Amino acid sequence: MATIPQRVAVIQWPVKNVERSLKWYQEVLGVTLTFPFTPGDPAAWLCIGDVGFGLVQTEEVPRLEFTDMQGNLQPIVQLQVNEIHEVYRHLQDKKVTVSDMRYISDGGYSFSFTDPDGNTVSLWGGWPSPEDHTD
Repeated sequence: MATIPQRVAVIQWPVKNVERSLKWYQEVLGVTLTFPFTPGDPAAWLCIGDVGFGLVQTEEVPRLEFTDMQGNLQPIVQLQVNEIHEVYRHLQDKKVTVSDMRYISDGGYSFSFTDPDGNTVSLWGGWPSPEDHTD
């Protein structure tokens, strides 16, 4: 019998300072804790949808991004959000480094941001409706 994965259950996200990153993700993205956190713990576990998102302390934070064949920077993780334009303005107001908003026909809106450890994450607004894109 073949083993067929059912879903992504956990993402372990490397950070240098768990408390700083936890505060940042809670303040900027409004993400909630999955388990209690005590300062000094080596990890903090957040819940994003039904996926565990662990902020795990490490000495060196690897680059979690790559450049595709067209020369575009691609983050490893993309999170889906509602009201992507409002989220974009909210992050800008919080002085978060964000990319330009992109629209891909039949793919929707997305943009990237950088967390305090230099990790790049993409946010996606979900599948577009015909009225979503206006030029």
